[in-house]
Amino acid sequence: MSVPDEKFLVFGAMRNEGAFLLEWVCWYRMLGFDVLVGINDCTDHSPALLNRLAEEGWLEVFEHTPLPEQAPKNSAHMTMREQPAVARTDWLLTCDADEFLVLHEGDGTVGSYLDRVGRGFLGMAFHWRNFGTSGWQRYRDGLVHRQFQRCGPAGHGVNAMFKMMFKTPLRFKRYSDHSPYQFDGDWSAPENRVVDCAGRLIDRFITDKHPIRFTTPEGITHATAQMNHYVLRSVEGYNLKRGRPSASAFKDRYTDQFFRARDRNGRMDSSALAYQAAFDKVHEEAMALPGISQLHHLCCADYVRSLCESQGKLAENDPRWQGHMAQT
Repeated sequence: MSVPDEKFLVFGAMRNEGAFLLEWVCWYRMLGFDVLVGINDCTDHSPALLNRLAEEGWLEVFEHTPLPEQAPKNSAHMTMREQPAVARTDWLLTCDADEFLVLHEGDGTVGSYLDRVGRGFLGMAFHWRNFGTSGWQRYRDGLVHRQFQRCGPAGHGVNAMFKMMFKTPLRFKRYSDHSPYQFDGDWSAPENRVVDCAGRLIDRFITDKHPIRFTTPEGITHATAQMNHYVLRSVEGYNLKRGRPSASAFKDRYTDQFFRARDRNGRMDSSALAYQAAFDKVHEEAMALPGISQLHHLCCADYVRSLCESQGKLAENDPRWQGHMAQT
């Protein structure tokens, strides 16, 4: 049964994600989550966009300053734990701007989903479904969850990673990208079990060193939900990431090998389109808010500028940049 006044919070740590930010915010509001975003050292218009959305009550936002040599997400997670939104919520999900939770049970909201699958656990792990470039060579503004619908087999090893939604977040002292750790309780107690979306116990939370980020490939399931992971997007967009340290591990992650492992396009997965009407309603409401459309287009223009500069080109000569600036 539904729990009265039950609160769900999604947190994302982001830097210069402005071109993709509005879609992500709308997606999680559509699912029934409150939204919290932590930012650091942004050079695009995303802080202005986030602050405008915060003024409208659509989310909460904070800035943090990573220490030298500190992975930015570690700084974000530490600062996030002190935010009032975390103390208010019953459930917390941490994910990135390229991750979209797709629920296959219920009416399309997270509360309804739990009505169907139950609440008798501390956390639920949602396995990745990694999407390839779907033939997109160049970036173009649009809805990511509709532009990219091609992926590899569900059981492909890259999908063994998961994101965990969990209860009572302040019972954990630390958070990682994928799951919390330093829990004040007993992981082996039945009420503290962690399950996958098929309801199966993930016993690594009892037996292994934390934090836990993945299961075996044999354990991958998208039975009742999946975390769509659009880590590549276009080839042009991926090339912009090359050589940059990852925000979570602070090491060179975006290699040719990383790309080849994830650019699998042999299968079609259009499950995100089941939300089309509900998403469009929320997205239209967001774009109608004062200043939001202009700020979105400024963020897109910023992104095109970054793409052009990485290729030794002038943004002002790019029709995409010109088109976005004309909308401001």
